[in-house]
Amino acid sequence: MSYSTTQDIWKNLGKDAYTKIRTEVVGTSSTTASTSWSLDHDNIISGSTTLYTDSTSVPTSSYTLNLDDGNVTGLSVNSGSILTADYDYGDLADSIISDMISSSDSLIENETGRKFTNNTNSTEYLTCEEKQTVWFLKNYPVITLSSVARNTAVQTATPIWETLSAGLGNDYIANSEDLSIGRIRFIDSKPFNGEDMLKVIYDYGYTSTPQLVKELSILLTIRQLANSSLYKSIVKGYDNFTPVRLNEIEERIEELKRVLRKQSIEAI
Repeated sequence: MSYSTTQDIWKNLGKDAYTKIRTEVVGTSSTTASTSWSLDHDNIISGSTTLYTDSTSVPTSSYTLNLDDGNVTGLSVNSGSILTADYDYGDLADSIISDMISSSDSLIENETGRKFTNNTNSTEYLTCEEKQTVWFLKNYPVITLSSVARNTAVQTATPIWETLSAGLGNDYIANSEDLSIGRIRFIDSKPFNGEDMLKVIYDYGYTSTPQLVKELSILLTIRQLANSSLYKSIVKGYDNFTPVRLNEIEERIEELKRVLRKQSIEAI
């Protein structure tokens, strides 16, 4: 899952950065075998397209759209029906912007040391030191803490895992505040000292992209775009095109990275 979309990028560049097309007449079907169509423009922006047959919208599952060349395939239209389209297009291929977003998202994860997607069934082994009663998982926030187990085998190489219970009066506490920062606090049944003496299975991350992460993905992508020769050649001479303010973008990027690296993530 990407943290932002190509639509997000173009919209944040401003209304003059791309062109909206509405009610374009794509063609009239002469036979029921009409399955291939071409829009008037290429470099279609992903997620911006709605096709209509006789003013009735067509499900996106009914056809395949090549965003970079504007070709529609696999769409059967009844004889005599008119196919129209609403869409947005830019001066760069959607695939180029998409690659930039992927690069930005990888940078976010490398810089923050975290993933902001929904990650399920992660298994983590924790080292236990003398008098230690609190542990922090590598990944947070924790969505579901499936199990916490301690290794009771101290004389053999093969672990023997004892599943522990959560809650006051039981083995450990991991309430909603704890889970938000990946913390486990032991009350009783403390693990023996040593490496990999605790095994925790859990789901972590987010069911949807946090707004600050989305903003950072957009800004990093815009920075890439603004520094690219392709972008510079396109906007050159556009009198009504708002220039990208790179200094402001750089400051906001650094601020967001600092926030997202924090142990406490309540601000997200």
